[in-house]
Amino acid sequence: MSELQLALIGFGALLVAVVWGYNLWQEKKQRRQVEAALPPAKPDVLMAGRGEAEDAPRREPGIAPFTVPREPTFGEPEVPQDEEAEPTPVAAAPVEHEATPAGAQPPVPLPAEWADGRADCLLRIEFVDPVAVPEIWAEQAAWAHKLDKPLQWLGYTEHEGGGRWHVLLPQESGAVLQVAAALQLADRRGALREASLAIFLDGMHKLARRFAGLVDLPEPGPVLAAARELDAFCAGVDVQLSLHVIPRAGSIAEMVGARLVPALDACGLQREGERYVAVDEAGAEAFSLTCLTAGGAVADKPESQALSDLTFSIDVPRVADGAAAFERMLASARQCADALGGQLADPQRKPLADATSAAIRARIADLQAGMARMGIPAGGVRALRLFS
Repeated sequence: MSELQLALIGFGALLVAVVWGYNLWQEKKQRRQVEAALPPAKPDVLMAGRGEAEDAPRREPGIAPFTVPREPTFGEPEVPQDEEAEPTPVAAAPVEHEATPAGAQPPVPLPAEWADGRADCLLRIEFVDPVAVPEIWAEQAAWAHKLDKPLQWLGYTEHEGGGRWHVLLPQESGAVLQVAAALQLADRRGALREASLAIFLDGMHKLARRFAGLVDLPEPGPVLAAARELDAFCAGVDVQLSLHVIPRAGSIAEMVGARLVPALDACGLQREGERYVAVDEAGAEAFSLTCLTAGGAVADKPESQALSDLTFSIDVPRVADGAAAFERMLASARQCADALGGQLADPQRKPLADATSAAIRARIADLQAGMARMGIPAGGVRALRLFS
């Protein structure tokens, strides 16, 4: 190998070394610049042990986390989004409950006569938007006629001065935000039947779904038990007490009806079909009178017939002030007995004794006091519906 070749080889090796050294120097220089620009490295809490992780609290990234705002539940005030609130656990709703519609109206108290549900299975549907009353009547017509107890409806509407409940009528043409339906638990025919309750609950469920409403359906068992209990109580106080005017012993067996007319007018009795009725200050029936002929039939024209019995009756559960009504009935019976030359008799048609009158008066007071304790005041709206 010539000297020229050796020189070229040496020069090439030197050039490679210079280039390598220059690249190494540039790499170290750039690393120092990067390290100077970045903060010191922190330990990874995910890789650290339990005690080490507790000493080094976790720092979230600088971007604020996105939070989905929680919608308020029905009737609950909305939580401001700038306030932190604990997440509310969602309980599994019973299958018969409708989901809460967005935008539904908050509950509005019902009138006191409807609010306790003592006489009714009371359900309320709250709609998202107002629903036309004719549409509600058309929907309930498919099942309401199958019920064995009276069903009444209330509707809630809003006005500038506030909202109000009112009884819904089929001929109405407006719209309501809420409806309340009351199915009577009992009447004088007995307690609500299980089949009738099932029809009612299913119908209300369908009505709520049809118009995007919220309804809370009860379990049938407790409702039927309450109906039987209410019916048993009503049966115990469902008493009609009577007094009679009959011919005096030893006299003729008939009383002249023509003499009765002035006495009836003086007592304030008004003719209603085959009965005469006395009303109280509110216009409600206080007691009634039925006249019987000598043959035992109801006299259609007592003023021109011979009479054998005048029966004065008081329907205890349906009279507001039973004691006052009885005193008035007793006075009217005496006045009619004097006009006809007859005598007062007790329910067994025996001469009426003062002790019997006192016992009847006390019995009425006791029955009506028991009704008041049960929240069914005698002569009130609830009592008039239950004892019909």
